[in-house]
Amino acid sequence: MRTHQLAAFVVVIVVTFALTSAVFAQSNDKDQNKIPVFVRGAGATEGFTDPSKNRQNSVKDITNKLKGSKVVRLAESESDAVAVLEVLDRETKRETNAWGALGGVRQNKSYLTVRLTAGEFTTEFEGESGSKGMLKGYGAAAGKIVKQLEEWVKTNREKLLALKAS
Repeated sequence: MRTHQLAAFVVVIVVTFALTSAVFAQSNDKDQNKIPVFVRGAGATEGFTDPSKNRQNSVKDITNKLKGSKVVRLAESESDAVAVLEVLDRETKRETNAWGALGGVRQNKSYLTVRLTAGEFTTEFEGESGSKGMLKGYGAAAGKIVKQLEEWVKTNREKLLALKAS
């Protein structure tokens, strides 16, 4: 009786391992079809960390938003990436919008600016987000940056794949 239980246990472990390996391999295949992007702050160069906490926080915001992307994947280093997204600046301004003008209410509007570099090509994206009161919308601005990046990657996929191959 114990031999049969042990044999059944071994079979369960082998099947579980095989299924886990298949799922892992399949997810790796999907990730390989994504364009690798590395995210860093503007002050993080030549192995040094970025001294700006604001840029570091925005790097985290963008990185978190990219984790669920179906188009790009996070690269572990710049050398593993086809494109580098560099956080340049973020700021919040107190502004009056159309609704605020009627009631005299002002809101914060947060801006996030990044530079994208792919090979010799460079461009900048800006995301903005409004929030009421004293809150800042850097996470939402990062989400808008990621949407712009994903659209850009979809449009330029063939050129990016050529960079990846070289």
